[in-house]
Amino acid sequence: MAKKRIYYAEFRRTLEQEAKPVYLFTGAETFLKEEGTQAIIDKVLPPAERNLNFESLYAGDISGTDVRERALTMPFFTSQRVILVRQVEKWRAPDVKALNDYVERPSDSTTLILSSQEERLKTEAWNTLAARAYHVECYPLFDNQVPDWVDRRSRDHGKRISRDAIHMLIERVGQSLTDLDNELGKLASYVGPKDAISDEDVKAAAGHLRQDTIHDLDRALGKKQWREAVRLANQLMEDGANAPQTLSSVAWHFRTLYADRLKYEKGDALDQVLISVRNPQMKQERAEQIKQFPAAEFPHVFRELLKLDEHVKTGKGHWELQFLLSILRWQKMGGERSLSNRSSFRAIENRAMEQ
Repeated sequence: MAKKRIYYAEFRRTLEQEAKPVYLFTGAETFLKEEGTQAIIDKVLPPAERNLNFESLYAGDISGTDVRERALTMPFFTSQRVILVRQVEKWRAPDVKALNDYVERPSDSTTLILSSQEERLKTEAWNTLAARAYHVECYPLFDNQVPDWVDRRSRDHGKRISRDAIHMLIERVGQSLTDLDNELGKLASYVGPKDAISDEDVKAAAGHLRQDTIHDLDRALGKKQWREAVRLANQLMEDGANAPQTLSSVAWHFRTLYADRLKYEKGDALDQVLISVRNPQMKQERAEQIKQFPAAEFPHVFRELLKLDEHVKTGKGHWELQFLLSILRWQKMGGERSLSNRSSFRAIENRAMEQ
């Protein structure tokens, strides 16, 4: 067990070799804590084994004694299990003592991850636990560390990125890891099947990626923010958005959202459904979308998308108007009335029907 505090970069290097029995994450950089947690899970448990052998808990809902007992339980049908406990700063002295007893002699078959929202845990009991665990301090990266982080995160998004593109992106977006990761996700969608992001891609896309993009349209539709969806759709069309690319993105978003909603309705916890989503902000937004859309509404959405696809492929009518009409119909299917009585939308419907 480690006897010193470890900074994030060193933690990632050691994780390539092996996972430790007990991790404690503290520090101000929430994104790094979430990213580090996911990296451990990926290292220890294949996706097929996570349903039975991964638990995501909150310290406010469970005692340290209960966590210790769970950590000592053998995994199901495999050699390893992972227990993640967030907000451990909520635990009181007896809880921390129970965990200290465990951390001194941890199970060989359990990886225990403790994550705190506090920058430092200052009590004597926590100091003892931190000295026994692998204590990772997650503070904002130094300026010279951010480019390498962007390079690695781009590969996590399935793309390579040139050094010029990295520096241009940082210059335009800043050094917030959450903002940079959001932009990398959008850029990955923007470049499509290309395997690399160039500085030309950043020039072409990053100037408006943070506002009016297909990614933002997907998010607005998923959260049933109909007025925002219409605004973004209009903006994309004014900018000359590619119709097949736009529809493909929306269709893919709803297909994956439908799969997640089905898991949620079967009883899976949202943390388990979203285990592969590494960005904390994106995870929260995705959870909101899953809650917004009952599974019964998706067939209607897919029927509308098929109609739109036909309009695009056959040139039948103006796809822009049909797309706005589809948003109106999606709004109506859930009983929302915030848009249906607006004269502008009646005009859109009439114009679309005339095409």
